Amino acid sequence: MKQFEGKFGPAVIQALILCVVRFFTIPWLIWKGAVFRLAALRQATEEDKNTEQTSEFPVFNWFRTAWDGIIFLSWPVTAIIATFALLGGLINGYAEYAFGAFIITVVYGYFAVILMSLAKESLILFLSIALNVERIHAKQAGKSSDNG
Repeated sequence: MKQFEGKFGPAVIQALILCVVRFFTIPWLIWKGAVFRLAALRQATEEDKNTEQTSEFPVFNWFRTAWDGIIFLSWPVTAIIATFALLGGLINGYAEYAFGAFIITVVYGYFAVILMSLAKESLILFLSIALNVERIHAKQAGKSSDNG
């Protein structure tokens, strides 16, 4: 038990940070990452664009960037749906239900990016193997033509 001395308190605090605080901040980090990746894609160099166009996996490249687009658009769409739910309930005289629907929609939309990102990461994990093989093959082909 002496080996646990002074370790239990910091471990509990770190576990709470990881399991509670991080759970509430990770949707923001996922959404922000999608914004940055989409902005970087918009500013990609011509060489990057040519590499994407000549790729043997154009669907993979589209799929990867489309998921970032879906993640990015999820929050604005959630805001629109939540607003319509609130206004629809208020117009029909169901204020307490309207406010509840608004809150539930916002909370679901906020945390939905976690599920979207998990789906993206799971599928891309398998697809990225093929892309990495293509890159390695292209580098080896470039080296063999330089040596030849």
